[in-house]
Amino acid sequence: MHRMETILNRKTDTSKTIKNFKKVAGIYDFWSWLTESKAAKKVLELADIQNDTEILEVACGTGVVLEQIIRKNPNGHNTGIDLSPDMLQKARQRLQKTGYQNYKLQEGNVLDLNFRENSFHVLVNNFMVDLMPEGTFDKIASEFFRILRPNGIAVISTFSFGTKRVHKFWYRVAKNFPDMLTGCRPVSFTKYLEKAGFTILEDVQVSQNTFPSEVIKARKPA
Repeated sequence: MHRMETILNRKTDTSKTIKNFKKVAGIYDFWSWLTESKAAKKVLELADIQNDTEILEVACGTGVVLEQIIRKNPNGHNTGIDLSPDMLQKARQRLQKTGYQNYKLQEGNVLDLNFRENSFHVLVNNFMVDLMPEGTFDKIASEFFRILRPNGIAVISTFSFGTKRVHKFWYRVAKNFPDMLTGCRPVSFTKYLEKAGFTILEDVQVSQNTFPSEVIKARKPA
């Protein structure tokens, strides 16, 4: 994959992350609709949710994607975790309106996923890796691998470097005004998934209103 720049440095600061998302919780859905909804649609397409399965969304945010998951998996078990209590509250409000009861929401940190090995058929993760320090990418990929069942699928979207000149604009924003994007920046995550043992099935570049994303579908071998 073409890489226009190196991955910008970030530090692990849980309290700052929680504060950042508290500030944007009220407008996050609008931002997501403008820049990330096309990637989210692709994530759901590649995840190919089947009914009566165990599904986890890591960093479920306000529950936009998780709502679609629980509708597709009404007889299964759906879990959403997020670091931000404010985002989880938005998710609860959204999901309560659906009338479904087949889900659980809880606070959680991707670096310490409190789930047993081989717990889930499908794992979904949207626009979280791009917030984390690059030094944690191996740990994240390994945790995803650990909690998926054999033949389980991980579908992950990230803020990407993109392939066009216009995409460089977002790299410059992330570099010079990191707080505008809550610390997110372009990343490349495929090699870390492969190192953890995943087989990459699809790797798709998505652009929405010039904002570049990457959607990766990976399988844990049987």
